[in-house]
Amino acid sequence: MLADLNRNPLKGLQVASFGEILFDMIDDEPHLGGAPLNFAWYASQMGAEVTLISTVGKDQLGDKALSAILNTKIEPIVTRSELPTGVAEVSSDGSFKIARGTAWENISVPISSGHDLQLLYFGSLAQVSKENRSSLKTLLDRKPKYVLVDLNLRANYYTKQTIEDCLYYATMLKVNEKEWNVVSEITGINDPELLMRRKRLNAMAVTRGENGATLYGAAGGIEFKPNSIDLVDQTGAGDAFSAVLAVGILINAHPAQALAASCQAGAVVASKKGALVDLPKDILEAYEEELS
Repeated sequence: MLADLNRNPLKGLQVASFGEILFDMIDDEPHLGGAPLNFAWYASQMGAEVTLISTVGKDQLGDKALSAILNTKIEPIVTRSELPTGVAEVSSDGSFKIARGTAWENISVPISSGHDLQLLYFGSLAQVSKENRSSLKTLLDRKPKYVLVDLNLRANYYTKQTIEDCLYYATMLKVNEKEWNVVSEITGINDPELLMRRKRLNAMAVTRGENGATLYGAAGGIEFKPNSIDLVDQTGAGDAFSAVLAVGILINAHPAQALAASCQAGAVVASKKGALVDLPKDILEAYEEELS
């Protein structure tokens, strides 16, 4: 991990990740995940103080999720619901179906979550319910310095209004190429830098899988392509990218450095099985100079 995290300058800079905790059911075996949890996992590895705000059921999967989270450095603000813990049935071709009427669709924000938020992370899926949109608005009303929206569009689980709301609240936006095409179609804007100006974004990242990513900021766009890998499992790779980028922005790392570390983190995760893996030392120490 980063050298002497007990003196980490990120201490006190609160990062909150809001949204779904669910299990991917692969061959009837549950695998813990959900983009907000994945993001929290990687941001905490990088040294951030991360709170995960979600809801799980009062069932065995809910117990399993909380037990796993409590064994990390993530602070869980996770309520329990009479509804079942969320699951996604994953098919052999990689497609999946997310069960509805589950706990993560009814996330509440307890009074105890009233930290001074430096960065709030969320995506599109958690906004499927009125209850979640209300809870998210409560967090947004606390005026976090940064709002990182990682769209993570899931077919049939978003609307045009969802995307417009995301763009309204975001100060930073992360999309993949397909998601950028959707955003471009909805907004009528096909230039990322123009979208940034129109929506008053501080930063925007467009990821392209094995071809790396482009990070747009005040000085324009920069690109980075990581070394080739043997692709094993892309699950969680985009979330790792977002988390490492978020930490880089929090500590004012040079954009090129933050982009490189983020792309490399995504590549590492894609080269391993599962969404939650341990990042290697070179990525964990990518911001060591800024943190010294």
